[in-house]
Amino acid sequence: MWLEANSFQIDTNGVLEVNIKIGEKLQGSNLPYIPNKVEEFYWSQNGKKSNVKSRLGNIPAFSETFSENGLTSIVYISKPSIITYETFEKFEKFATHKDLGPVKNLHINNGFPEKYFKETYTRFAKVIVGIGSSFGNDSNFGLLTEFVLLNNPYTDKNQNYVKLKLNYQGNPRSNAQVEVFERSLDNTVSIFTTKTSKDGIVKIPVKKGYDYLFDAVKLRKANPSSKQKAVWETLWAALMISIPLE
Repeated sequence: MWLEANSFQIDTNGVLEVNIKIGEKLQGSNLPYIPNKVEEFYWSQNGKKSNVKSRLGNIPAFSETFSENGLTSIVYISKPSIITYETFEKFEKFATHKDLGPVKNLHINNGFPEKYFKETYTRFAKVIVGIGSSFGNDSNFGLLTEFVLLNNPYTDKNQNYVKLKLNYQGNPRSNAQVEVFERSLDNTVSIFTTKTSKDGIVKIPVKKGYDYLFDAVKLRKANPSSKQKAVWETLWAALMISIPLE
């Protein structure tokens, strides 16, 4: 799941629309705004934070007219959802793809069942756009897991990279896998992975006119309760930007 803007740079007093997307390889469907699936949904510009005002069923989920210039971050936090794994092999395949560690040993050592076990997952998604002059910076919003954009591709047009910091519980995640989805001008999508530094920093080469989605997953033991029977919990950080053509 990710947030995607209809346009990543608009003039002041223009309308910005953002969709909640679900799918694979930067191709997918637009989800309607459903309040009971949303923990938080807001946008921030020039240090001001405003909650998204949307109605049940709206597609796009976000539509707003901006009268001020500035880099703008739209943030979405889902409520937790549950998935059931019929076999451990399916979970292990996912965990290997996302580089989540020695899950087989951890699963066995924790005494978790081999079949029909549950995972709870929560999404922490951002999309960053430029309004008017597009000047400004992304912020650390203190999400449980979060990408923070450290440079501004909408104003720093001579830079051929994007610099990000990946946090978990307010601290940098070192040696964490970041999956990069790169969409070209003809909508061809390439996927590659990289790792964060000891300071949680990743520097990713980018191309003019291309769209980029960054994804990182944190795995941890779930806190069992009477309402929630999952044994694992995954926390998904996502951030999307587009690099200006000129």
